Amino acid sequence: MRKSIFTITLAIATFITHAQSVEDVRKALDKKDNGKAKEIIDKITADPNSKNVEAWYLKTQVYNALAVDDKFKATIPDAYEQAFDAFKKAVDIDPNNKMILLDLYKSGFIAYEGVANKAAGAYQANNMAAAFDTYKKAIEYGAYLNAKNLSFGGFSVPKLDTGMVFMAGYTAMKLDKKDDATIYFTRMANAKINTEADYIIPYQFLAFQYKAKKDDENFKKYAALGRQLYPKDPYFVTIKLDWARDNNNFPELFNSYEELIVLQPDTLNNYLSYASEMFTYLYKNTDTKPTDFEAIAGKIDSNLTRTISRGYEVQNSNLIMAQLYYNQGLDFATEADKLKTSTKPDDVKKKNDFKAKAIAKYDGAIPYAEKVAAAIEAKQATMRPADKGTLKNMYIILAEMYTLKANKPKADEYDKKYAALK
Repeated sequence: MRKSIFTITLAIATFITHAQSVEDVRKALDKKDNGKAKEIIDKITADPNSKNVEAWYLKTQVYNALAVDDKFKATIPDAYEQAFDAFKKAVDIDPNNKMILLDLYKSGFIAYEGVANKAAGAYQANNMAAAFDTYKKAIEYGAYLNAKNLSFGGFSVPKLDTGMVFMAGYTAMKLDKKDDATIYFTRMANAKINTEADYIIPYQFLAFQYKAKKDDENFKKYAALGRQLYPKDPYFVTIKLDWARDNNNFPELFNSYEELIVLQPDTLNNYLSYASEMFTYLYKNTDTKPTDFEAIAGKIDSNLTRTISRGYEVQNSNLIMAQLYYNQGLDFATEADKLKTSTKPDDVKKKNDFKAKAIAKYDGAIPYAEKVAAAIEAKQATMRPADKGTLKNMYIILAEMYTLKANKPKADEYDKKYAALK
């Protein structure tokens, strides 16, 4: 019987001591004696499996206070994190505890905001590693608050906290943590977030990464999303250009150039680049002509006429024009040459028709070829090997074209220039 009474008495004494200890924490906080409050609360919550809701919630308040106390914030850099972890334990044990409800969850939100601010501070200090780790924590805490449907003062954390998720992805990208950046940026992109100018970065990053990985499905997905959500930005058109070029997809390449020119109608380099790509397409296979040869040749002419008229990259523009018309003329001249020994009336007529067509194309090529030659000759003192090679080619084709036109003096002139070029 004495043993039972002793056991009951001991239990009551333990409860009283425990209750007084919690009350001592409150008193220490009221007096702003944060060191004393920490000492007591750390003892009470030493057991991580403790179910004392008030103790855990008080620990949240104590560590929130330590986080802004000049005496402790340097030595307890994770005070807000410890505060939030204690808050989670309290809420998980009993979300309807009177102390928690009276506080309106304020202490948890203070800890959450503290972690978020700490992440921003690390970013501003250019400490990307700390910023990334802390943004991840803030996202984790925000997800907890959202999952529990908690709010304070009318504020609740959205299911997708775009600012936090973006910064986690951005700092991961800065650290070259591509996989981590992909995780966070994918969350942004899949939600089609475009509320800030900087939020274009996830779409750019994902399109670039998936292009590099040759994941065509995801590349097209995120390039298309970026194009849809940021229709005035040329990035998603130019990366599609690069993809099409890498994959020899000329229809997609040309469609992308058409889009780019609409976006940047005054950027003359787009017209020159487009013409160069179309020229490559026409002559990538010397054995067969594309079925749309004439239409593409016409577009090359119209694009280069624009660049030449505006004085942009005139030598390169003239060079492509010269080659375009020369090559077309050469095709007709080759057909005429095949019939040169035939005396059949039909063949003679065909030969003359081919020759006339060749001369017409050569008449188109000659002015451009002569301008290219003159431009290079004018800088002969500083001529580079590439310029010399181009000049030789111009002399060769000019002599050939004038020969077909039966203009021997001009043909001889360019033959001599070629011979004299060392």
